[in-house]
Amino acid sequence: MTGKNNNQGTEVSRVIDLNEVREQRLEEKRRKTERVFMNQFLGVYCMTGNNSMHQIEVVDVSEEGLGFQVPFNAEKPFPITDKNFPVRLYFNQESYLQVYVTIHNSRPVVQNGTRYTRYGCSVDHSTSTFKAYQAFVKFLQIYGEVAQKDNGDVNVFFV
Repeated sequence: MTGKNNNQGTEVSRVIDLNEVREQRLEEKRRKTERVFMNQFLGVYCMTGNNSMHQIEVVDVSEEGLGFQVPFNAEKPFPITDKNFPVRLYFNQESYLQVYVTIHNSRPVVQNGTRYTRYGCSVDHSTSTFKAYQAFVKFLQIYGEVAQKDNGDVNVFFV
């Protein structure tokens, strides 16, 4: 792309790296797929101090941490008071992967007209479940790169 630099009257050339653009699109697709997978396929809960669970919405995962959000409610604040607590990733009603997370930051966000508090956390490396968590995240990353959307263009016949 070529343009004029108004300050000095010289032409400035800019090269667009198509590989970089492709990588950005792939990253956006991967993150969107991860969110759909985490929030529609899995149940994700944090354990509160009174031995009960509180559902959370995961918005980002990486091999080192995760981000989640909960709806903002001034009258009933998020029940976690500790910065380090267990999070359970339920794969079905009877089995889950538990990881311990530490909150590093929080901020208010508005998404689709709803107020949330979003938290950024690291995952504890010292637990026996950390390797399984990392493998799960790696699966999500690869799945996000190659997953295809079902457009309903195939007929299913039941026998």
